Amino acid sequence: MVSLKTYLNFLKDFFNSHEQINTLLVGDKKDITGHSDIVYPLANIEYLDKAIKGNDDVYRFEIIIASLSTNDIELDVINDCNLIADDLVTYFSDIDKFEDLEFFNSVTMKPFTDSFGDRVSGVTFVVSMTGFRKACITSIPLKGIIIAPEEDVESYVLDAVLNFTF
Repeated sequence: MVSLKTYLNFLKDFFNSHEQINTLLVGDKKDITGHSDIVYPLANIEYLDKAIKGNDDVYRFEIIIASLSTNDIELDVINDCNLIADDLVTYFSDIDKFEDLEFFNSVTMKPFTDSFGDRVSGVTFVVSMTGFRKACITSIPLKGIIIAPEEDVESYVLDAVLNFTF
């Protein structure tokens, strides 16, 4: 079972080692303007949510890759940011590196031009990372309920529910 922090560290390690990323930020994209020490291009990682899908945990992160821009070079900047995003998808699609991780490599990159204090262009996209979720009822810390061995869990849980008092 892989934790949220581990997934975040996977992403941070990638961007910290990418030759074209000079600044890595982690947090809400609205906070980008509060950083005066940005050296472009930048990447920002924002944790969005977690879903449980059967025996899997699915963590989603929004990624922003951006660089300084003007009207003359806007499309070139967006193209360069697309290439960095493609590097990320390629890197995490290498299953041999990440045994307990499934990376959804179907990613849609949305271009933008905005002002985070500076005029920047780039791409924003969401990545999903999935790992096995240890779903074991006997590991739930329940007060006053006796959990049966796994082979007879249903009858013990049913008995606990029927005999529960407030």
